[in-house]
Amino acid sequence: MKTLIVYAHPRKESFCQGILETAVSALSVDGNEVVVRDLCAMSFDPVLKAEETIHVKDGKFVRDLEAPLADVKIEQDLIIEADLLVYIFPIWWNAMPAIMKGYVDRVFAHGFFYNMDGSPDARLINKRAYMISTTGQPQEASDTNGLNDAIRRLSSEWMFSDNNGIKLAGHDIYGSVPYLEEERLAVILDTVEANLSQLLD
Repeated sequence: MKTLIVYAHPRKESFCQGILETAVSALSVDGNEVVVRDLCAMSFDPVLKAEETIHVKDGKFVRDLEAPLADVKIEQDLIIEADLLVYIFPIWWNAMPAIMKGYVDRVFAHGFFYNMDGSPDARLINKRAYMISTTGQPQEASDTNGLNDAIRRLSSEWMFSDNNGIKLAGHDIYGSVPYLEEERLAVILDTVEANLSQLLD
């Protein structure tokens, strides 16, 4: 099995980095291949260009570019080659970081990741996606007030659907991360490892 991990956090000392390292270790067992795309380390350009956008002309959706730009094509090819897609990022201002959102804007393009007629690209059907996020927001409060559900709805449930045929396997959100003791952080990493290992079964 081949896993593509897309990661977004600028600090190498972050807890997200620990989650990334745990994920790579958990998913690369028994000959399984893991490819990591560290968007910040890559200096991935998150800005959607005018020629990349779709617009309506003569009643049809069109774009100026006939083919994706080279950096986008690389990312799309990696998605096609993978069986499992894993996205790791912090929640800032109740949303994914700008560089991850820019990745979505540019890579999850019309004609590849979705079509207006609802017909998925056959190369995407039956892939699985899994998201892992951290936040400073207390987890208990976020579960109670519906914030976590709203974040999931906006950042994962709407993204993977019948429109592209990719199945969402889960979106774990770990709260209060900056305030937790080492022992509690270690428990979270154990949970991440266990959850990801189940995806290999």
